[in-house]
Amino acid sequence: MLIDIHCHLEGVLAFDRERFFKQNGKIGAVSMTKASALELIRLKQQYSDQIYLFLGIHPEKDVSEQEIQAVIDLIYQHRHLLSGIGEIGIPFFYLDEKTEQEKHLIKQLGSERLARFVKIAADLELPVNLHVVEDDIHYALPILKDYQIKGALFHWYEGSDENLALLHQQAHFISVSPWIFVDPHYLEFAKKIPLDMLLVESDSPCKYNGVQGEPNMINPVIDVLAKHHQLSWDVMATLINENTKRFLKI
Repeated sequence: MLIDIHCHLEGVLAFDRERFFKQNGKIGAVSMTKASALELIRLKQQYSDQIYLFLGIHPEKDVSEQEIQAVIDLIYQHRHLLSGIGEIGIPFFYLDEKTEQEKHLIKQLGSERLARFVKIAADLELPVNLHVVEDDIHYALPILKDYQIKGALFHWYEGSDENLALLHQQAHFISVSPWIFVDPHYLEFAKKIPLDMLLVESDSPCKYNGVQGEPNMINPVIDVLAKHHQLSWDVMATLINENTKRFLKI
């Protein structure tokens, strides 16, 4: 069994979705908005055994309080379908034109939204699927600690060696994306990730070198990681699968 732990499944082509499921693949589907949450709930009801459903509001989305509350309501209404809360986190991209003071204020506001969803995860005893970039872990980690969230997933994370060591020390997880085939710096970072915190994701339908992402892209990611660690593909896939189960608490 292969698990693509971070995927925007509502944007994946039906052919790619079905092909992955037929290969005994499973998908951690994360929402970004109310609309995507509703579509993922529909897909979860259709493919109950193949989807691990995460509901949340993407931190880069500028949405109304009404929409945030609507997604929170969906979380409680569909608790029985959920495997976790996500995609949640700290805004980072699209802030390039902002001053440092403006960035800090936006990230502080993002931290408040993150805390709301992390509290829900703690109340419902669910794992969290996080969009937190580089040094922004220092916004997120105190929130996770306050709500006693252990084993959070920092999806597609890349940062300093010090930050990597800190995440490992606190027993969190990192998922590696096909971006390793685009960015050599990211590939070198991925090679440093300790094996006991390693997961894989497609982040579909994100594009890689102009090619639309799809869940089967985790296969070559596993292959690269296996070769680096001098393990067989099967051993690496089994290790990642066990890590993913620990993250999902199954």
